[in-house]
Amino acid sequence: MTKTQFKNWMGVVISAVVLGLAVTFLMKAWQPQDTLDWVLWVVGLLIAFRSVFRIATLAKVIGSKEATEE
Repeated sequence: MTKTQFKNWMGVVISAVVLGLAVTFLMKAWQPQDTLDWVLWVVGLLIAFRSVFRIATLAKVIGSKEATEE
């Protein structure tokens, strides 16, 4: 495993942890009551979407590099 592959895999792991934390926050903060709660909820939602996008992007990079190595 090269340094770049390791870096990509660690990015996937960290993004998965951030996604888990964001989803947990969203579930605990369900049905926000005031404006600040809504803003925090939307920020948590954006973080979750960004994590999913990052995992998909890194998986694509890892898949293309592993396919070229074989």
